[in-house]
Amino acid sequence: MRIKNILYAALIGLCGCSSTEVIEKGEGTLRVKLQLDPQVVIAVKSADVATFSLEISQDGQVVKKVSPVGTEVEPISLTSGSYSVRAYSQDFTVPAFDTPVYEGSTSATIASGNETAVAITCKQSNAGIQIEFTDTFLTNHTNYFVTVSQIAGVLTFSSEDVIAGRVGYFLPGTATITVTADGVEYEQEIDLESCRLYNVTIDDAAPVVSGDLNVDIIVDTNVVTEDVAVVFPSGVVDYSETMGGIAVSSQVVVAGYTGWANKKVTYDGINVYVAAESNFSDTYSGASGGNYLLLRQSGAWFSVSGINTSAAASDMVLSFGCRAESSCDLNTSLVVSVSQDGVDFTQITAEEQQINARWKAISYTENIPRAENLTIRIESKTSVRCMIDDLSLKTL
Repeated sequence: MRIKNILYAALIGLCGCSSTEVIEKGEGTLRVKLQLDPQVVIAVKSADVATFSLEISQDGQVVKKVSPVGTEVEPISLTSGSYSVRAYSQDFTVPAFDTPVYEGSTSATIASGNETAVAITCKQSNAGIQIEFTDTFLTNHTNYFVTVSQIAGVLTFSSEDVIAGRVGYFLPGTATITVTADGVEYEQEIDLESCRLYNVTIDDAAPVVSGDLNVDIIVDTNVVTEDVAVVFPSGVVDYSETMGGIAVSSQVVVAGYTGWANKKVTYDGINVYVAAESNFSDTYSGASGGNYLLLRQSGAWFSVSGINTSAAASDMVLSFGCRAESSCDLNTSLVVSVSQDGVDFTQITAEEQQINARWKAISYTENIPRAENLTIRIESKTSVRCMIDDLSLKTL
């Protein structure tokens, strides 16, 4: 649903005359007549200007209020001086459904013994938001709702509200759109302007393999309707790296290697190489074979960064294949750490076991954080040469 036109309510005062002698101090009058633009069409909710309220203020204090103003307003007597005159359809302080509010103001100077006319044009003073979901989103999720929050309050759009096409109204300023689907939350801020309807379309993203979540805001300054596209993360983390499908002919330092299978993340390391020299018949289920990582000495480390796990719908498992040229202990000889900022790392542990000359699969299922830019680091603490292959991080 779109607002095609905005209500313009004109409060037009009729000029009069008086034969009373003008003096500096005394009383004058303000005469108001209501007139509604006959071309206005209200698509969301009709408003009768006769129900509007009129407030007259001086020095920040309301000195006169007429509510409702009605269709015929008697002249309003005021002490001579300067005033601010405000007309509005209703008070609006917290977000609410189906409540477009119209408001306008002007200044007026009252002279003793005279009648003053003012004209006020009222337009929508709050902003509307309407939510809809794409078919892809509805196919992938069964339990979902949207909240739009401001300092003034929160409005929740249930699936029933969305189906009914309800419009929520909010104060101008920053609002946070939070999409909750099957236990996963995604937030996006938006700046709201008065006299606008924001059509928010929520789509579902592909599985998360890198650090980008797409939010497109389309603004047409020639109209009062804005389309907002929010791409909701799928909640699935599906990262894997086989060290490339073409076997290297000699060892290649990680910093100079370009044959990665996953090019949406960043790889780094010291004293770690991509190699393909080891050829063993024994292996683990799902092993890719071919290239692997070689950590050649104590202090060697390898890292992958740029994996977005912030919206993971469930716990994650980190796994890889591993072997060593001679026996060494996992968790002490080969340390795996994770970081949310690439600076501070926390070690995670797998089941205590020996690494030896036979390839085996290693899994880590605890303490893997949700982060927009997760870094995983594997570090050797032994002089024994260790080999890594088929690195993966997936939601359970």
